[in-house]
Amino acid sequence: MTTPNTPSSPRVFAVIAGGGTAGHVIPALALAEHLGERGRSTRSIAFVASRRPIDEQLLGATDHPRLLLSVDGFQRSLTPRALARSIIAVPKLVIATARVTRQFRQWRPRVVVSVGGFASEPAVRAARALGIPVVVVSYDQHPGLATRMQAKKAAAVATAFSGSTLPGASHTGAPVRAAIRGVSRHGDDAASERARVAREFGVDPARLIVVAMGGSLGSHIVNDAVENFVLQHASRGDLAVVHLAGERFMQTKFALPANAQVQYVRVARHERMHDIWRIADVAVSRAGASTLAELVTVGAPAVVVPWAQAADDHQRRNADWLAQAGAALVVDEADLADGFKRALAQLIDDTALRERVAAKAYALGALNRSSALGALIESAAR
Repeated sequence: MTTPNTPSSPRVFAVIAGGGTAGHVIPALALAEHLGERGRSTRSIAFVASRRPIDEQLLGATDHPRLLLSVDGFQRSLTPRALARSIIAVPKLVIATARVTRQFRQWRPRVVVSVGGFASEPAVRAARALGIPVVVVSYDQHPGLATRMQAKKAAAVATAFSGSTLPGASHTGAPVRAAIRGVSRHGDDAASERARVAREFGVDPARLIVVAMGGSLGSHIVNDAVENFVLQHASRGDLAVVHLAGERFMQTKFALPANAQVQYVRVARHERMHDIWRIADVAVSRAGASTLAELVTVGAPAVVVPWAQAADDHQRRNADWLAQAGAALVVDEADLADGFKRALAQLIDDTALRERVAAKAYALGALNRSSALGALIESAAR
């Protein structure tokens, strides 16, 4: 699917490339908002992404020009099925690169911005062939393979973390959507908004509210840990838990005891993540780069559970960044049985700890709330 420019529309200023997961598309949308805040029109910011449903869903609600590609990544496994997928990925990449090259000749972008992942590679290859500068945006503590390769010949490299080993890296902070950058968790207006959102979920805003989420798809083991915690604290009349369990887990049966006083609300997901952060007195989350970028941008105290099977163990590295700064309590999957309930109880019951962790998280998010990322992209455009 493509939504090319019409003759009367402005020349495309930037193409943002990458997709296949919410962890790629959400930062891409955040980058578009950064550029919009610098005066760029919606039609002058285009996307190259994949045909996966999450890309179509998240980009479909926007008016940005876009090109969606049938592409796939190279598999790390050496199983017969994985090898077959890697072989098929080669002609897909060649065809996709040709499509993007044709589209770029129409759009004539001044800069191509890669957010990484397999869907970014055809756009980066086309940009190099046409002499268009490439900006690589890296928001994981340990960059993925595509990001590492693309950074070698990039006009500029923007990183969410300081001390990056990527060549020519500039520490700009992570791309975070404007609605989340605008969240305030202190003051009368913040309290009013928190109460409004709490009531929308059917929980009492006078209670301490825990928001638990396991990533865009949900997590079975995080869900189990949260549900066990709720059962163990069923008598707490001062506690509410809003659980974003993931669509695929909504059929799983879970019931509170009849005499439970804790409030528990379970939903698949929530479109307005800025509202989720408004009510999260304590958060439970995975350690995906997008989630942690939002967490430190708003300054929420959290228990973070890195996904043990993440490529190159990058979620563990992201989580370590928080832990070393005292900006979250990190619990490994192997320690969920005891470590999770202990860490979550600490944040719930210790107000001073909660405030200290929140302050340190907020301090880490300072660059995310700045305009440094948009300025770097503008400076690289030809």
